[in-house]
Amino acid sequence: MATMRPLRGKWYARVRWSDENGIRSEETIPLRTSSKVTAHERIAEVNKVEKDIKQGMEFSFPWLSDSTTTKVQRYTVLDAVEQWLSQRSSEGIRQSTIRRNRYSLESLMSYKGTSIPLSKVSTSMIDSYRKYCIHKGMKPNGININLRAIKTFFNWCYRRELVEKNPYVKMVSKPKGLPQYIPDRLFNELMQLEWLDDNYKTAFSFYRDTGCRRSEPFLGELHGDWLLIGGDETKQRMDKELSLSHINLERITEMRAFLESYKGTLDSWIGNLSKTFLKAMREVDGQDTKYHLHCLRHTFAVRRYLQTRDIYLVKQELGHSSVVTTEIYAKFSLRRLEADFPSLVNSTKNNENWLNGTPEVGHTPVGVSISPIISGLSISRQ
Repeated sequence: MATMRPLRGKWYARVRWSDENGIRSEETIPLRTSSKVTAHERIAEVNKVEKDIKQGMEFSFPWLSDSTTTKVQRYTVLDAVEQWLSQRSSEGIRQSTIRRNRYSLESLMSYKGTSIPLSKVSTSMIDSYRKYCIHKGMKPNGININLRAIKTFFNWCYRRELVEKNPYVKMVSKPKGLPQYIPDRLFNELMQLEWLDDNYKTAFSFYRDTGCRRSEPFLGELHGDWLLIGGDETKQRMDKELSLSHINLERITEMRAFLESYKGTLDSWIGNLSKTFLKAMREVDGQDTKYHLHCLRHTFAVRRYLQTRDIYLVKQELGHSSVVTTEIYAKFSLRRLEADFPSLVNSTKNNENWLNGTPEVGHTPVGVSISPIISGLSISRQ
């Protein structure tokens, strides 16, 4: 039941409650009267909707508006989310990103309800949601993806004055580990799996040797031996250029030809690639493997750094907007990388191939000096 309290000669109704995590909340509603009798009459109206108030709903009471009845104030989190996602779509944000944003905000609304007023979302509510996700056993990466979308959403709301105060969104802390790359030994075992279709082997080899993100081989344009990817298709929103070896030109041609005959969408094919890669890695590395399809991009990055010792070149080939992002690949011990990638180390055959200008995989070399560490990959054009 709501309680009455006087403040500066007027009466107020106060509703208090605690959520399942023990976080206490309070809603104070002005009764706009100094008469105790009138205040009792009005607090009876408040008590009729007390349960809804505890769910975060806002009400316009007759003494606070021109209405003769109590009405729900309707601008909810759901209303704002739909407006935000619609605007992101008109701004050219990729549909895959918008779908992920929607999933994150739906996760928040499934916890607090779709009818909660936007103005009622507070820092304590976000904290409560974070604890809820942890209690459910969600992984820190997944929780933080949701929290980043929620933070972006409320920044948007605050800039447009839809909320008076921007709630603080605290990420889940986690150890900062190095990227997961796949050593030659495991990748070779994966490629020898008899049940693994050649279409998957071709794709996995292409991703490992080029560092492309999953959709880039299919969305970019081929101009000779160059793969040109427009900024609207890259994560950093910047144009990206990759010079491909003849083997990777053959691979990308095969990949695109297969997609044309594939009975499904690009998204479903990419999903199949991810699931099949995980299945294959579980067979060669065990059921608890930490490797996923994106690890092929990490593998490209560490191999290129081992080969070139040039973190700025690796940045350029990965398409990062800042070398700070790329520098994590320079934190590995070179001795460890040499042990994990023996194909890149002291290979006389590879030396000869490089000097003859006939690399077997990777990017196409153009007038680049050869370092002591030689790779089956080649240096991209500058």
